[in-house]
Amino acid sequence: MIKGNTEGSSLIRHMTLRVDLGRRSAQQFADEIVSESQVSLYINGSYYSAMTILPFEIKELVVGHLTVEGIIEKIDDILELEISKQRIDIQLRKELPMRKTRIISTECGSEERSIPPRIWMKPKKQDSTIRLVSQVIIEAVKNLNLSAEIYRRTGGTHSAALMNKQGCIMLISEDISRHSAVDKVIGKAILQGLNFKEVFLTSSGRITSDIVIKAANVGIPIIVSVSAPTDKGIKLADMMRITLIGFARGKRFNIYTHPEKIIF
Repeated sequence: MIKGNTEGSSLIRHMTLRVDLGRRSAQQFADEIVSESQVSLYINGSYYSAMTILPFEIKELVVGHLTVEGIIEKIDDILELEISKQRIDIQLRKELPMRKTRIISTECGSEERSIPPRIWMKPKKQDSTIRLVSQVIIEAVKNLNLSAEIYRRTGGTHSAALMNKQGCIMLISEDISRHSAVDKVIGKAILQGLNFKEVFLTSSGRITSDIVIKAANVGIPIIVSVSAPTDKGIKLADMMRITLIGFARGKRFNIYTHPEKIIF
């Protein structure tokens, strides 16, 4: 059962002075700015984390985050989800050994995102048979850039999309953090019953180890990014048989792992 208001305003207007030294001008205008909110997550009554997010698609964010973190395996594991302005209360079917309090912010890379030993020892290897024609990767990035509406208006978000093998967007989400954008789009897919083995993830952000783990935990076989991967991101993708593609810009891209899923 889901209770409470799950949506808020994602944009505000702010009077800004635009300075152009080339034209020797300064002009005031109403700029659109992304709205930053912080919510606290409580699981079974215990404080779990704080998240800095755009205040919309919160239900999708929570479902996606709990799944990719390995806290739940299916949506039925959630008995109740109550959302208020700055607090999310989640009641699960089972009790969990709670970790120390952590802050999930817009920053990328922290001690909280260290890779658990079990991930290295027992990676979830992919068995999807999906293959992509190389041109689809170019079209996918183009579609992501065109469809990220909040980014196009503000320049202040990351975007993540799940696409079919033709490069068409099935679902898309945006957030301040690349992690939350991925969590949101995965949460949407879970709520809609999308088959992760038949889609690939396209992201505007760096592909670090934790992004690869998120994809692997739901069975996504291919990750495409306009940005760079990290060494641990590449190592994990290789272990998990995920095709990892970075720097997909214009008509170029780099394949770091498992190129056999790409048809030239």
